[in-house]
Amino acid sequence: MNKNDITFQIGDNGCRIYAICNGKKIGNIFFVRVGTDKIMISDAEIDPEYTAHDIELYLVQEIIAIARNQHRRIISICPYISEIFAQHPEFDDVRMLNRER
Repeated sequence: MNKNDITFQIGDNGCRIYAICNGKKIGNIFFVRVGTDKIMISDAEIDPEYTAHDIELYLVQEIIAIARNQHRRIISICPYISEIFAQHPEFDDVRMLNRER
């Protein structure tokens, strides 16, 4: 499975992004906008059948696109998502916390 097999949908009043494959929600990331310049990621869930398919990375890429478009920085309080940020220095332009490696 690659990113082209997945569609992304914003739900929950604009605070959740769903990853959908073949009509099934296979993962989501929950976030809130903080002030005018930040997004806080608090939770991510991936269907256990899809944990080995980089769904979480694709969801992070979607939230990063939103942050860049809205000129916001991202704070992650989700340890799982924070780990993804730590593994991808190309996201440093939007990452606000956990900058140490």
